[in-house]
Amino acid sequence: MQIEQPQRRRRLVSLTPLIDVVFILLIFFMLASTFVDQHIFSVDAPAQDTAATQEDDVQPLRIRVDEDGYRVDEQLLDRDAVMEKLHDLAADEDEPRVQVLAVAEAPVRAVIKLIDWSAGAGIEDVAVIREE
Repeated sequence: MQIEQPQRRRRLVSLTPLIDVVFILLIFFMLASTFVDQHIFSVDAPAQDTAATQEDDVQPLRIRVDEDGYRVDEQLLDRDAVMEKLHDLAADEDEPRVQVLAVAEAPVRAVIKLIDWSAGAGIEDVAVIREE
């Protein structure tokens, strides 16, 4: 005599929760990527031989950045005075040059602002030098 076993019903796996999770992740990453706002500026390092051949006749404008702010010839300047000097330099010189002398305690934001202001004034030759 043979005992008959009840027929097992195959359970169907629902893909609806998996699809919901995938769509939620897709929407999350799409929304997160639209809020990224990158301001990129290019920094070119000069070649070894071009640094020695630059003209020494034109003295660059040296702006020192420290924890107190911006200094030109040891005189503390505010944002408007620095921007005025940069615009005057761009108007007076054919190839204006700026050297940013950043001390170790200088805020990085202040150095980047100065590079941005120089670019806004039309000055492309900006060198950043770290002072100890």
